[in-house]
Amino acid sequence: MLETLELVNKIAEFQRKLPYTQDDYKSRSWGHPLHSLCSYQGKLKPSLAHWLVKTFSPEGGTVLDPMGGVGTIAFEAALTGRVGITNDKSPLAATVTAGKLAPSSILEAEEAIGRLAEDIESVDLSAADYEAANFGLNARVSDYYHPDTLKEILRARRIFSERREAYPAFVWASLLHVLHGNRPYALSRISHPITPFNPSGVAEYRSVVEKIAHRARLALRNPLPEAFTSGAAIEGDFRDLSEHINEPVDAIITSPPFMGMRFDRPNWLRLWFCGWDAEDFWTTSLGFLERHQVKSRDSYIDFFEMSIKTLKQDGLLVMHLGSGGKKNLVNDLKSLAVPLFELAGEVIEDVDDHQTHGIRDRGLTTKHHLLFFKPA
Repeated sequence: MLETLELVNKIAEFQRKLPYTQDDYKSRSWGHPLHSLCSYQGKLKPSLAHWLVKTFSPEGGTVLDPMGGVGTIAFEAALTGRVGITNDKSPLAATVTAGKLAPSSILEAEEAIGRLAEDIESVDLSAADYEAANFGLNARVSDYYHPDTLKEILRARRIFSERREAYPAFVWASLLHVLHGNRPYALSRISHPITPFNPSGVAEYRSVVEKIAHRARLALRNPLPEAFTSGAAIEGDFRDLSEHINEPVDAIITSPPFMGMRFDRPNWLRLWFCGWDAEDFWTTSLGFLERHQVKSRDSYIDFFEMSIKTLKQDGLLVMHLGSGGKKNLVNDLKSLAVPLFELAGEVIEDVDDHQTHGIRDRGLTTKHHLLFFKPA
C-alpha cells in the first residue's frame, strides 16, 4: 500500500482536483446503470466512489465497506477489478447490493422471473397478508396499488419472506425498484421513486412480473467490463464483520450516516416488502447507527476496533462524512480514532448546491469531509 509521504501527496492532489467533480464525473447519472438498480435516498455519488477506490486502493486488492448502503463503493471496486465486500444491517440495502455484486445475466434473470411468475400464482394469501397492507407511513400500502396488483405484491412478499434465496438478489432488487415511482415503470399510483409520498392519480392494474422483467432488461442493457470481479454482500451489524472477513483487507472505504439522516423512513415501503412491520419501524430501527449517533458516539469506538481487526497493517481507512448544524461528527471521529489510527489527511468539499431530487428535507449537511486514517 501507499507509503506515508506518497499518501499525503495523493490526498493533497485529491483535494486540489476533486476529480469526481470534473467533466462527465460531475453528473449524478455518471456510472454503470446497475448503480441505479434500485432507487435509494442517501446513496453515495458513484463517481466519488470510483475515484476513492481507484486512487486509494491497490489494483486487484480487496475493499471493504462496513456501512455500505446499496453497495456503491463495493460495486465500483468490482467494476475496477478489485474484490468488493460490503455490509449493511438493512435487508433492503443488503438485497440490492447483492444484486449488483453478483448480477444475473439476462437469460438467468428471465428464467428466474418465469419461475417467480408461477410461484406467485400458487400462493394463497391469508388474512394476515392483507392486514399487513394496512400499514403505512405516508399512506397505507394498499392505497398505492390497484387491488389485483396488490395481491401480486403480497404474494411476492410472502415468497421473499419464506424462500428469498430461491431467486437471485438481482430479481428481488428489480422488484424493489418498481414498487413505487412517478412514471409508468412503477407498480404504484403516482408517487416518488425515492420516497413513497402519498400517491395520487388512478389506480391501474400493473403486472408485477412484467414490470420486473422490464426493469431487469434496462438494468442489464450495458455489459459489465472484463475486469468485473464478483464481490460479497453481507447483511448484518458491522461489529460482527471480523467474524466474516477471513483475510485482512487492503482498504476500508465507507460513508457512515450523516447527522439527521434516517434510512428507514424514506425507504419504508421497500423495507415493508422486505418484511418490516410497525414494530420494526418503531423498535428495530432504534438499533441502527443513524439513531445511535444522535445521542452517543460509542458505536464508533466499536467501528474503529472492528476496522483495526479487518484492515492490513499497511492498509488505509477512508471515511466520507458530512458536517453542518450543531453536532460535528467529523471532529469527534478524529478523536475517537486514536489510539488505533492516526489521521493522515483530510479533504473538504462544499456541497450547498447539491441536487435535491425534489426532496426538501436533506438534513443539515453543508460540507463533505474525507478522513484518511492509517493504523497507528
